[in-house]
Amino acid sequence: MVSRPTTPASDSLRPDYKSKSWNGISVYYTDNLDGGGLDFADDYLDLFNCFKDRSRFQRMFEWCSGPGFIGYSMLANNICKSLCLADFYQPAIDAAQYTTRTNNIEDRVTIYQGDGLLALPEWEKFDLVVGNPPHYVERNMAEYSINMEPRIYVDDKWLLHREFFSGIRKHLERDGLIVLFENGKGSHIDTFRPMIESSGLKISGWQWSRRFNALYWYLFIMRDDSKAQLQIRTQGNDSELRLA
Repeated sequence: MVSRPTTPASDSLRPDYKSKSWNGISVYYTDNLDGGGLDFADDYLDLFNCFKDRSRFQRMFEWCSGPGFIGYSMLANNICKSLCLADFYQPAIDAAQYTTRTNNIEDRVTIYQGDGLLALPEWEKFDLVVGNPPHYVERNMAEYSINMEPRIYVDDKWLLHREFFSGIRKHLERDGLIVLFENGKGSHIDTFRPMIESSGLKISGWQWSRRFNALYWYLFIMRDDSKAQLQIRTQGNDSELRLA
């Protein structure tokens, strides 16, 4: 498959979008495109505010981006200098494109459409990868809207995760960091450990979500040849993270 940035859609064909703003960047979406990222984006910001002595990441990739809530909010808060989004679902791509054009940030954002990491060209490299991937291996989870596209929340046999772990290493800078948002009802750290370790990666730690404690959790992953280390210190509800 040949990967290339997506072609902007005509604004005259756009749906009746809603929007949420972070530091002057308005992110556009429809309700059926929100797989939780609308709320999880603020949780990600809380997490990255816990990093000490952290310089801004150069290029960030949001995997399974949907309309890009997490990516755009982190770009707006200067956590990264440039952003890459990728998703398979055309309405999500259309919304992400509309956000980029409307905010006049085309020089800092690249959007690809495709199946998993196949959307990315070989030369794309990131020092930060984030994602709110599907959390379950089963359909018809009660907490999700009946109108939601099932592939937003279902990862059958964890195939999407497996493909991600097996392919992301070549796109990750040697000392880059992966931070995934997962659901404790659907998985735990040992669900993914064999997939990670067989792909030239290593688990650097995990942590409960700050806003959704004891339900959602973060999984930190690095390359197995990384010279950097992630340090996590937790005391009560307070955390401190260092990447050095």
